[in-house]
Amino acid sequence: MERVLLLTMGFGTGHNAAAKALEAEFSKVPGVEAETVDLLQLIPKSLHPLVQSGYHGMLAKVPFFYHYLYDWTYQSKVIRQLSSEIIEKLGRAIRKKVLSLLNAFNPTRIVTTHPFSLLLLPPIWRGIPTVGVVTDYELHPMWVVQVPDVLCVPKKLLDEQQMEQLTWKSGCKVMETGIPIQPRYYQSISREQARTELDLPATKPVVLVMGGGMGLGPMEQMVMEMSSISGIQFVVFTGRNEALLDRLSKRLFASPVRLLGYCDQVDLYMSAADLLVTKPGGITITEAIAKRLPMFLFQAFPGQEEANQAYLVKHRVAVITRLATVCLQLDKQFLAGFNSRQCTERFEGILSPDAASKILEATFALSPNKIYML
Repeated sequence: MERVLLLTMGFGTGHNAAAKALEAEFSKVPGVEAETVDLLQLIPKSLHPLVQSGYHGMLAKVPFFYHYLYDWTYQSKVIRQLSSEIIEKLGRAIRKKVLSLLNAFNPTRIVTTHPFSLLLLPPIWRGIPTVGVVTDYELHPMWVVQVPDVLCVPKKLLDEQQMEQLTWKSGCKVMETGIPIQPRYYQSISREQARTELDLPATKPVVLVMGGGMGLGPMEQMVMEMSSISGIQFVVFTGRNEALLDRLSKRLFASPVRLLGYCDQVDLYMSAADLLVTKPGGITITEAIAKRLPMFLFQAFPGQEEANQAYLVKHRVAVITRLATVCLQLDKQFLAGFNSRQCTERFEGILSPDAASKILEATFALSPNKIYML
């Protein structure tokens, strides 16, 4: 019996979503037991709200400070080492819980979607075969502070020479797998069928608006600005941001606007849509890539979102927008002969429908000889 422990840390929703997609893939294999654990949930209840709200508060209120923290750990080896020591010390607060979890599940392999997870492992368990899965379109150096045996990276992020250099410097095997998402995003469904199922207009352009799982960024202002354009059906997802949903529900819009909170039909809406206006979170844009859905990107947070944005712009499947220009860009998109087929073809090189299966293969290809018998 193989037991695969999937570790994540729920800063935002992307790391957890990728871990859950992998858990579903591993669970299909006979003789394999898979379990996902969010290490952030092991933090004492008195500290957890501070850690979680502190992260979101920093992004919302002082993103420049997050930018400095991100850049410092990216640029400085000394800062990375110091950060890793701080994380390991903070990990002592949950060390007993982690040990209890490991002893109870007794994993034979560990897969993680967050670089901090391996730093929080007790030393005696670091001999288990490990796989790291990058969930943004940038390889942050924190991934190679506590090096996994295999590091899985997005499509077209690194070239062969860069992957070889990283392997030589870090000692881990680097594989181009893509970012794992739920397989339904790669299922083909026509735009007409999706619109019929969702009761959306057959002939109007459909534009989705998202701010990630937490509904962050200037979504309210963006929706008000865009809805002044006639002839477009907007669908706005506020995620778990109930306050935003409440505020928008009290607004009057010039164009048709459908407001949704947390929704489990995002894949179907993406099949129905012509355009996604969103913040560039790693999982959201990977889902849009799978649906070959062009994107307008607004207010990328410093750090990984800026990197995600640069990746999409480089591959010409997205453009950057802001409040002052979004209406003009929408006019150009839908009223000036936009070539949707040409844009769709640009997605071909960055699709990764088999990301989860490739990560599974890489995980079981590792020798189990490192495993400690506890």
